[in-house]
Amino acid sequence: MGSFDEKPTGPRINSFRDLRVWQAGTDLVEAVYRITQMFPSHETYGLTDQMRRAAVSIPSNIAEGHTREHSKEYFHHLSIAQASLAELETHLEIAIRLKYCSPEHLRAILQQTASLGRQLYALRNALTKRKPTPDPRPLTPLLLLGFFLVVSLLLGPAVAKAADTFVVSLTNPRLENFTNGGAVGLYFSATDLRGQPVGQLSPEHVEVQEDGQKVQIVDFRGEEQGRPVDIVVVFDITESMGPFIDGMKEATIDFADRLAKANRDYRLGLVTFEDYVVRQDTVFTRSAREFKSWVGALQAAGGGDIPEDSLDALVVASRFPFRPEAQAVVILITDAPNHFRGDGSEKNNPYGREVTQLMADDVIAELKKANLSVFAIAPPPFVAPDLHKIAQATGGRHYNIVSEGRRFPELIGEIGRSLASQYFLTYVSPRPVEDGTRREITLKVTYPGGEGEAQIAYQVRGVGGARMVTPSSVPGAPPAGSAVSYGWWNLVVPLLACAGLLLLARVRLNALPAEVLSRLASASGLAPSGPTPSTSGPVAPEKPAPYARLVRQSPIDEVPREIAFSRDEILIGRGEECDVIIPHASISREHARVKKLKPGYVLFDLKSKNGTYVNGRPIGENLLKDGMTVRIGEVEFVFYGANRQV
Repeated sequence: MGSFDEKPTGPRINSFRDLRVWQAGTDLVEAVYRITQMFPSHETYGLTDQMRRAAVSIPSNIAEGHTREHSKEYFHHLSIAQASLAELETHLEIAIRLKYCSPEHLRAILQQTASLGRQLYALRNALTKRKPTPDPRPLTPLLLLGFFLVVSLLLGPAVAKAADTFVVSLTNPRLENFTNGGAVGLYFSATDLRGQPVGQLSPEHVEVQEDGQKVQIVDFRGEEQGRPVDIVVVFDITESMGPFIDGMKEATIDFADRLAKANRDYRLGLVTFEDYVVRQDTVFTRSAREFKSWVGALQAAGGGDIPEDSLDALVVASRFPFRPEAQAVVILITDAPNHFRGDGSEKNNPYGREVTQLMADDVIAELKKANLSVFAIAPPPFVAPDLHKIAQATGGRHYNIVSEGRRFPELIGEIGRSLASQYFLTYVSPRPVEDGTRREITLKVTYPGGEGEAQIAYQVRGVGGARMVTPSSVPGAPPAGSAVSYGWWNLVVPLLACAGLLLLARVRLNALPAEVLSRLASASGLAPSGPTPSTSGPVAPEKPAPYARLVRQSPIDEVPREIAFSRDEILIGRGEECDVIIPHASISREHARVKKLKPGYVLFDLKSKNGTYVNGRPIGENLLKDGMTVRIGEVEFVFYGANRQV
């Protein structure tokens, strides 16, 4: 007999997205999502959920069937799509009888289903009318048996391994020690497909490659229990999300218990949104019961259109005061796709403007800057591709709220288990130089029962505005000249420096202030020519300043006499990347950070070698108040608020 393994010929189809029947199916999904937003909230796990599942099943099966190798399989998936269509039509009829929304809206969707049904029927007919392709030659039973034996021997282990694939999650690489020999740190976790963490991993189970080159792991800490974790839950509070709010209340205590048992010092924050960001207080709590009370106070309402403003909500989440040493996580929970710049939302907006000016790439940049991982419980990728992209790009995970929404408390538990079993490793880069290049990292976990891998990238700083250029390996390309590409500033900066030197040569030094002359003399080892004020004591400003600042008390000339808080966030240290550079041996490369938060300025110690002290006590973080004594390493300051006379 012939084999039935060909697809019908016709216009060139490059992928399932070119199929008109698939396009009609996705239009139907959007219409179903839109209309079920009007259904009562008590139907979220009932008719609403069933209709959405049936609708999503239609284009999903069309796509899967089209990518199958044989027409029989294609036909099978089209049959499933047609069955799902019939199921959806039944649900629509029930919704009409229950008067969940206007009959006109429902009948408009029934017209879409009728048209889609005709297209599916025509496509199935085209498949069945194809002439079967004759076998090239008959196979004897012995050859057939030998063929299956060879295939099972070759592919058996691979199939078994694929059935037990792990999900590996990576956070942004840690580069604070890169200057010490090219050390790169990675936090990662591994779970099976049911969300259960893969425990007891060792360096033998993990392989790391940088730009395709295997690297040596020099430090592996096992399960990273005890590492602090800061978590912000970003919640859609439109009417259809009512049951998920109840589910979150149930899951919160168990979620916190898992972290506590793993010795994780956790803090929880909350952001809520609909067509705008509703709750945007960037405060954390260490109490699971207080967080539960925040969630319990939420009221699900509104949600006239399908998309919501999740992008702006994620940016608000990135501005929370995350501890520098903590794992930073965002859990996004929504049943709607996101608004984005240029989506035409101004047409339905009473203010006549777009809901957001953000795109997914803008949000990813903000999240990566804060070293955040996003776990998104959201619609499937073809409904909300931006939210799926954000979860993947930040090393998090995407859960389909349509297919897995029934077990919502379980999903929260899975995320808790994943966070409770983190690992940390350090490897040495094969290129331990700051050459401005981007490096690709692949981490692969191989463990009895399965394997999985994840990719992430990092970019090192360049030197003097230069960046390394990888020589072209394209056949026929011209040979690479220099390994360094110079920008226009590499010409301008030396010219400006020369002009500055010429100008300085014409300046009369005796016209300079005495303090400047004193500094020049001490730098050159000569005594100043005239009397200079003593620098043995603190130098205080003569009048109030319109900004908060730290005023130096230690008699150390090379340290700035005043650190002005002219921005909302300031990095203090000895490294050239810091906003305030203190060239003193007691100061670490990145020593401390000051952030302006709602209650005021907060000082954070960045795990410095010699510590940060407030009023003589070592701190991890501390709210600064007028008159407090601050010691950074061995340099002492006093904090003064804005417009405060010293």
